[in-house]
Parts: sequence; structure tokens; C-alpha cells
Amino acid sequence: MATIGDSLVRRQLSRFVGRDAEIGVFRQALAGALDRNVLFVHGPGGLGKTSLLRMMRLLAAEAGHRCYWVDARALAPVPDAVVDALAEATSHDGERAPVVFIDSFERIGACGRTLRQDVLPKLDDNSVVVISGRRPPDSGWRLDGWDQVVAELPLGALTPVEAERLLAAHGVTDSTAAGRLRAWSEGSPLALTLAAGVYLATGATSPRPTTISALFEVVTETELDPAFHDALTVCAIAREVTVGLLAHTLGDSAQAAFDWLAKRSFVDSYGDALTLHDVVRMAVLARVRHRRPDRVMGLKRVLCDHFYARAASGDAGALVDLAHLIESPEIRWGYRWEGSSRFQTDRVRAGDAEVVGQALTARGYREWWAASEPYYTGRPGNVTIARDAAGSPVGHAIFLTPSALPACARTDPFGARLLRHARRLSPEGQAVVWRDTVDLTGEGSHVLAMLNLSAVLRMEVRNPRYALVSAFGHNDRVHAFCEATGGRPVPELETEFDGRRVVVYLIDYGPGGLYVTQRDVVYRELGLAPATGFTAADVRAALDSFASSGELAESPLAQGADIRERADHVRTVLRTAVDLEFGTSPHEQQLRAALTRRFLDGRESHDKIARGLALSRATYFRRLNEAITRLTRHLGFP
Repeated sequence: MATIGDSLVRRQLSRFVGRDAEIGVFRQALAGALDRNVLFVHGPGGLGKTSLLRMMRLLAAEAGHRCYWVDARALAPVPDAVVDALAEATSHDGERAPVVFIDSFERIGACGRTLRQDVLPKLDDNSVVVISGRRPPDSGWRLDGWDQVVAELPLGALTPVEAERLLAAHGVTDSTAAGRLRAWSEGSPLALTLAAGVYLATGATSPRPTTISALFEVVTETELDPAFHDALTVCAIAREVTVGLLAHTLGDSAQAAFDWLAKRSFVDSYGDALTLHDVVRMAVLARVRHRRPDRVMGLKRVLCDHFYARAASGDAGALVDLAHLIESPEIRWGYRWEGSSRFQTDRVRAGDAEVVGQALTARGYREWWAASEPYYTGRPGNVTIARDAAGSPVGHAIFLTPSALPACARTDPFGARLLRHARRLSPEGQAVVWRDTVDLTGEGSHVLAMLNLSAVLRMEVRNPRYALVSAFGHNDRVHAFCEATGGRPVPELETEFDGRRVVVYLIDYGPGGLYVTQRDVVYRELGLAPATGFTAADVRAALDSFASSGELAESPLAQGADIRERADHVRTVLRTAVDLEFGTSPHEQQLRAALTRRFLDGRESHDKIARGLALSRATYFRRLNEAITRLTRHLGFP
């Protein structure tokens, strides 16, 4: 049965032109007339690499080959994702050898070694593999005999004839105009497509300025339909959109919105998903934020709730989409998935301990490594390795869950002490330990962020309530990350290794766990009070107990390690909600005053507050009840 993705591809290929030389090489490979099995297509963004691979896939299918397509943008950021994605291809048992396509390889460039060692050698000897990426193949593709298997196909600009054929396919039939647009675009298929849209709408043949992002501003003025503003906004905010995601955010108009987006010159597609091309995504987002900031915030909240619900229902991969919505630079520094074009996360392999150990020892962390090394052999499931494109370890994360305590007690007294503290915090096992996260590249961001997110996806405690995070005292960025996520130092756990102070932070994610906290970060950035999993009765009870630290500390809204901290947290939640909910009109001020004077600023009598607000007793009670209803609704209750 044909899919939406199939129809999108047919529509896009109807305008495909050129690349005869590259297609000729591919036909030779299909026919077994080429002494190479792997074709590596590479070139800058906007040159039509994805379209070329789609045309090759069509030709292979027409020749009777089974095709396997992997788009790197759709891979889950977990170890062995490429292996899993091509598992069916490696076990292919048809009469004809399979043809494998891997698009946007720059997104997973660090997986090159995995492909060379664990995937491609398992394919049928007559298989054809086509890989596309923005960069040429790295040195690993020239070692161990791979230079005799790989053929490079560098992709350049379209020829003048090809460029004019592409313009004609987009409706530009005037030869003079086509010549000017061709000269202006310098043969870039993306620029030609965008310029054709400008010309057909305005007659302009030399758009200025000449950057793609600025050109996008001109094009969208002619391509946008006000009926689909929300669809474009969702496409700009989310990593990718599907009909299902649009249905969740836009309702019944989802299919029409998806079809409209699919026809835009600046929207790319893969599988049944759509995304904005890298060179225009930021321009789109800046545009919609400037023109429709309130709607952007509203749709971002809907997306946030959707991704959170998916994560809470067991789709841990939705945490990547949720993390994509966070804007805090401190949090993004240590928790995101944007380094996958250069690095990958993986399990422990032979030789890793030697590389990491030598690097840490050379940097003066001999004692620290001595305590960390036993995890590589005794508890390798608690270690995640970061690798560069050559497959060499460039960092690791050691994360501990309660089941690791027996092993830690024998080999790592520091880790065991953290786990015992975690067990006291959560006897039911909902506390985890970030024993160590190391970046050996010296860049201090992408590797750590990938390792942290990968650890969350791998750990056996799916949605922890507490986290203990160790950090050397001199690492200011790690401390800023911990503080931004609500962490506070635990003095009794502080220690010293290699003459350096090691600080341990406690992060209490609250009763809703890490998933709720991740959602609430987005809420706070939107200026919203965090949503909760508590009842309206819990909110009312907290108002009644506002002056009593002991009672507030027992509230389900409380977070923290002791009575004072937990009580102060509830007070902050309630005061913040009041500040965000009520406006400046006289009516709004009456609601705020009735609520704060009765509960937050001392428990004045009803009669005194009514007289102070010059309200009858009946009107006062209506105002107070309305204020309480508004507050509970703001905190997430209907």
C-alpha cells in the first residue's frame, strides 16, 4: 500500500533534473559493472543530495531490488541505532542483493566505524550502499581496505542546462528570466527553487540580499497562506512534524496543513515526516516569533504537553523532542542531542578503558580513574562511551542505579556512599547517581550533553525522583547546569580526589520525576506556572496551610530535602502562580488582594478584607472563590 511518504517522493521527483553522471555510476553499480559497492555522495547543503538518492532508489526498485532507506535525522539517539535500523538489510535473503541508502549522514558521522565494523560487512557481497552527507568520507573510509570499496561522488552545482531545466519544472519558462535566475543562484538547486518562487510571485530575477535565510523572507511572503500559519509555526518549533503531530496541535485541519507544508519549497521531507531545511529553520522561527509571539508560545505549550505525555507513556525517545524545546543555555549545555554529526554514544568496547584511562591519568586524575576503571569490566552496562568519527573514545558517563550498590561497595567507596545516600532519599529505588561524566575533547559541551541524555535513555530507573551529580569544584559550567536544574550541594558528600574538591549536587525532581521537571522547564520559559500532577484539593490545602511550614512540608506540591526547603518551595509555587495569573485591571487587583490577604500575607478575617476592598460580604466571597478557581486552573486543574 502506498504511503503519504511515497506520494511526497513522487511529487518531488517529478521535478528532478540533471545528475546524469552520478546516476550513470549508480546504474553501473546496480549492474555489477563497477568495482565498488559503496557510493559516498557529498556536498554542501542545498545541492539536492536527498533528491538524488530518492531518484536512485526509484531506479533500483524499478530494477527489482529491495531497497532499505535510513534517514539519519530520524534515528533515535541511542547506541547501535544504525545497527538496529539496518538489521533487516543485513539479514536480507532475496534473489537480488539489497540496495541500502543512508541520507543526511553528517547527522551521525561518528557512526562511521559502527557501519564499517558491524553493519556493512554483513551485507550480501553484491549489495550496493549509497551514503550522502555534507562532508567527504573521513579517514576511516580509507583504511583497512575500505578505499577499494568506496567510490566518492562529490556533488557540485547544476550545469547551466540543468539549472534551466529545473527552473522550467518550477514554472519559469521565460528564457531571459531563467538565465538571470541561473546566474544569480550559481547552480544551487535550493536557491533555484526559492528564486523561482520569488520570480513567479514578483517578477524579480535578482533577489537581494543573496543569503538563503534572507531570501527565505522574500519567498515566504509569496508562499504563505494565512490559513496555515500555525502549521508553519509548529514546523519551526518541533524537530519534525507528522500528520499525527499536526492532528494533535491543529485538529481536523492536520492533513490539509501537512499537504500544504509538503508543497513548500523550503520544507524537506523524509519518510512520513516533514522538517525545515537547516538553512532556513532559524529564519522561520525568528520570523514567526517576531510576528506572532503569543501563538508561538501557545503552540509550544501544546507540543510540550504532547511530548511529555508520550514520554510518560513509555516512549523515552520523546524526551529528545522535549529537550529540543528547552532554551536555557545552561541546561542545553549539558542536556541535548546536537552533537551527533561529530560524535556518537556507544557501549563499552575492547580497548576503551586503556584510551580513557591514559587520557585521564595524563591530565592528573589517576585516583579518580582508579575508582572509575572497575565499572568498565564489572558493570559495563553502567557506562556509556562517546566516540568521534574515527571510533575513538572521547568521553564517558558512569551512571549508577540501586542495583549497582553491591559492586560499588567492593570497588568504589565513593560511588557506594552516593548510592547509600540515594537509598535513604528513596527506599523504593527512584534515586540515581551520575557518578562521572567526562569530555576528553576539551570542548566541554556537545559530548557531555549527549552523554547525559543518552544515560537518561539507558538507565533502568525510567523516571527518577532524585539525582545525585558529582562535579569537580573547578568546573563552573557543570555547577551552573546543576543549579539551573534545581540542584543544591550536599556538604556531607563532598570529598577529594587527586587533590581536587569534588562536590555532589542533589536534584529533587519532585513527585512527577525527571519527565515532569523537563516539561516544567519549558513551562517556566513560556512564563507559565509549572503543570502538576496534584489535585485542586491539594492546592486549596496548601493555601489553608500557608503559614505552617510543618504542614506545607507534607504537601504533595513540596520539593526539597528538609522541612524549611519543602515549605518554601510550596510558597514560591503559589506566589509565582498568583503573580502570573492576575492582571492589572481593578477587577483583577480585587481578585489578587482577596487571595493574598486571606492566605498569603497573613490570615485576615473575611470581614476585614471585605471592608478593606470596599466590597459587600457576598461580593467579596464571589471574588475570593473566583480567585481560588483561577489559581487552581492556572496550576493545571480544570
